[in-house]
Amino acid sequence: MRKVFFLLLLPFALSSTAQSESGLWLGADASYGITDRLGAELEIGGRLENDFATFNRYDAALGLDFKATKWLKVGAGYDFIRDYSAGEAPSIVYKKDPNSPDGLRHDSDGNLVVNGYNAESDYWRTKHRIYFDLTEKWKVGRFGFSLRERYQFTHYAPVSDVELKYRDELERQPAPGYTSPWAGSHADYVPAGVASYVGPYVDEYGDSYWYGLTDIKDKNSKSKHYLRTRLAVDYNIRHCPLTPFVSYEPAFDLGDSFSLVRQRVMAGFDWNLTANKQHALSVAYLYQHGAQEEVGNSDLHIISIGYKFSFDSPLARAQKAAKKKAKKSKK
Repeated sequence: MRKVFFLLLLPFALSSTAQSESGLWLGADASYGITDRLGAELEIGGRLENDFATFNRYDAALGLDFKATKWLKVGAGYDFIRDYSAGEAPSIVYKKDPNSPDGLRHDSDGNLVVNGYNAESDYWRTKHRIYFDLTEKWKVGRFGFSLRERYQFTHYAPVSDVELKYRDELERQPAPGYTSPWAGSHADYVPAGVASYVGPYVDEYGDSYWYGLTDIKDKNSKSKHYLRTRLAVDYNIRHCPLTPFVSYEPAFDLGDSFSLVRQRVMAGFDWNLTANKQHALSVAYLYQHGAQEEVGNSDLHIISIGYKFSFDSPLARAQKAAKKKAKKSKK
């Protein structure tokens, strides 16, 4: 098991992480056996990232799977996702000068003159995802192997975002009778001519910029096509409710020349809470190297905890019992 885990970690051995953060992923999964070969699954989840400081995603997925052969399963599903974005950090805006060769104003030393900063506010965005799976499973001794190929199409719904426009370093002037929604030492001061404000934004030089202007930015809809390949290995410990596992999953962007955009390694265990394996708990550590779709390029160190509940219809139970009886009679 240790050798297998080392091999799955090998793609990350030479990787260097410029920035990383930690988080917690929680999920609950209910699977229902319609027949002995056809099943349905409902899954809900939520994610806490940014070093456990930000709740930035929740989703609900519904899927169907069909056991085509003893070793091959076909699946498809839909996932409704809400993603949080922290927006963008303030970017510099320079004063314009139509008489300047570059169209920007310069001071006597030739330096660009700062007019202010633009900052994009936080927002939530809806994503609609459909996926199709082919999963192959086989055993070697007490080891279980699975290889899943998933095609994933994600549609990003359009969303409107607010851009805050910090402008001109101004002298703070008293505004008698003005009621500020912000408490603190600046609550009774606003820039001249500005009816409402939030601020100040203090740049790296200690200069304060205020804003009373906002701009609505429309983010258009877009779509992404991914191919995700997951190889997983588990080990069945005799007379033990714990089943350790490891997995490796790269993701390829089909809309960008099949480029590798993300890699995940997971190691943990499934814990059967009941003898009939109807209730189970999954606990794992997940490491993600590569781009996150909404919140940047930080590598992730995640604690993943999931609850699984499985049950069968009367038809599925009867079919499984008949197969078990027929198998015993052949011995």
